[in-house]
Amino acid sequence: MGLTHRYDATREDLALDQVGLTVREGEFVAVLGHNGSGKSTLAKHVNALLLPTGGTVWVGGWDTREQRFLWDIRRTAGMVFQNPDNQLIATTVEEDVAFGPENLGIPPAEIRRRVDEALAAVGMADFAQRAPHLLSGGQKQRVAIAGILAMRPRVIVLDEPTAMLDPSGRREVMQTVQRLNREEGITILHITHHMDEAVLADRVLVMEAGRLVLSGTPREVFSRVEEVKALGLDVPQITELAAQLHAMGLPVPKDVLTVDEMVTALCPSSSTT
Repeated sequence: MGLTHRYDATREDLALDQVGLTVREGEFVAVLGHNGSGKSTLAKHVNALLLPTGGTVWVGGWDTREQRFLWDIRRTAGMVFQNPDNQLIATTVEEDVAFGPENLGIPPAEIRRRVDEALAAVGMADFAQRAPHLLSGGQKQRVAIAGILAMRPRVIVLDEPTAMLDPSGRREVMQTVQRLNREEGITILHITHHMDEAVLADRVLVMEAGRLVLSGTPREVFSRVEEVKALGLDVPQITELAAQLHAMGLPVPKDVLTVDEMVTALCPSSSTT
């Protein structure tokens, strides 16, 4: 709580400034903010890649500043980065997924089971013997997620994992993330600049100049169209359209998030046919 981080001790500006945040077990939280807002810095505190300059970060009951808890924290909170090539190191997909459990000293039979389960969970079981460099961007990112899953984390932190992917790859990764959250109960902290991905979350956080400035459900946050845009961010296109139609006097709620909701608002009879 009261998390503060300064990258350079000789400078006064803070990358994180008194951030107070609790993420509940099983929650899917999206974090938004323009470049330099502090969202990636926040993400890296969750598995102790960065340590607080001030305040405290607790992960699974462990204080990240305590060196003796480092491996417990990193087994609890796995990290998936923007570029999957930075996380893929082996010659085959299954060897790559096995790398984390091997370093934890897991027995071979258990590693085999974890690798099979992790690849199945991300829909990549048929690619176990494939060389990672032959995969598409979305497939590589799913393998990176499987590598984290094999370590059995309770939390997965995703730092803009779809930023380098085409629409098909983005869709593959987000479907995987949603399934892991809903079916496996894994807590998700998703750093993104795609508003349509944030709509899928239980809660949206907006960062600005190292501070947490907005927090709420996607509907609550994105209905504040002018406030969000003043922070240099977009809102989902359908929500912006709804706000414009509402301002013109049409009976359209300002908090519409999806095309289906817009159709219902404009043509109420269509939802009953």
